[in-house]
Amino acid sequence: MENNDPLLVVNPKRPCVHCRGERHARKRCDFCRKTGMTPIDLCGLWSPAAGFLVCGGPSVNKLPYQALRERGIVSLAVNNVAGHIPVSAWCFGDPEKKFHHGIHLDPKCLTFAPLGKLGKHIRAKTPDGSFRNLDIKLRDCPGTFGFSRKAVFDAPTFFETEYAQWGRGGNQPADNSPFRCIDTMLLGVRLMHYLGCPTVYMLGVDFEMTEKEQYAFGQTCHARNGRYSKQNAMLRELLPTFQKVGFKVFNCNPESKCDVFPFATFEEALGACRGAVPKEPFDLARWYEKSFSDTEVAKHPDPVSLADLRLIQDGVRKP
Repeated sequence: MENNDPLLVVNPKRPCVHCRGERHARKRCDFCRKTGMTPIDLCGLWSPAAGFLVCGGPSVNKLPYQALRERGIVSLAVNNVAGHIPVSAWCFGDPEKKFHHGIHLDPKCLTFAPLGKLGKHIRAKTPDGSFRNLDIKLRDCPGTFGFSRKAVFDAPTFFETEYAQWGRGGNQPADNSPFRCIDTMLLGVRLMHYLGCPTVYMLGVDFEMTEKEQYAFGQTCHARNGRYSKQNAMLRELLPTFQKVGFKVFNCNPESKCDVFPFATFEEALGACRGAVPKEPFDLARWYEKSFSDTEVAKHPDPVSLADLRLIQDGVRKP
């Protein structure tokens, strides 16, 4: 999958080198797209690895999701499920104060935040269950990047705009507005493409709430299922765009009410995401012995493809 995704992503800790982030100068600065912050190019960062897109449906608890901690596995979560499942990155769309401070402050988990949220203070939940605003702003949290988004949806240009499209909202043109629906999962899909994953496996995409279970984690609300048909419709509209660029999506929940994508087992997905990275512990013996390794390579001079290496490591074929 060739990836030239133009999504605008910025490093909020670095003022723009041209306007220095100054209030009046940044309004005329094309380099930083008037953000006042330094654009950063993370396009293709995870390529060519497949990855997981993790959402908050209860079905994710039926899976051995701790395996996402393993070497070789990249994953991006949507909203607070990032505090429940061990993931590599996460994104959100609602106000930053709705999301656990532990996710914001975790340097191991990259945060992708809408540009307009970067100057906001995050909120903490203390051990007694009370909430307190912190004196730290989102832009100061470790591993945090800002990205541009708009409440519009146009399937043919979904991967071509410098802003992430997150549904038919207030900016939606009247001639393409069969319904209104904002879907944060669309931000996750765009980010997975931007980061270079040619294949994505969805976890916790149930598109169904019951009165007994709404989320995979300790959050309850009135079961609301009306919006899922609209989310499903937008994903279906995206299928031709996905096929055009070679972007493949699978759903690891066989009972999901999202019927747009084919099913893949969690075990299949885990193997595909791991690729040629061997399971731990790694065999680290003799790597510093250059004469030995050069002699071994001389016996088999033809390079090995990553696909063949995976088969060798899995014992499917001989070295």
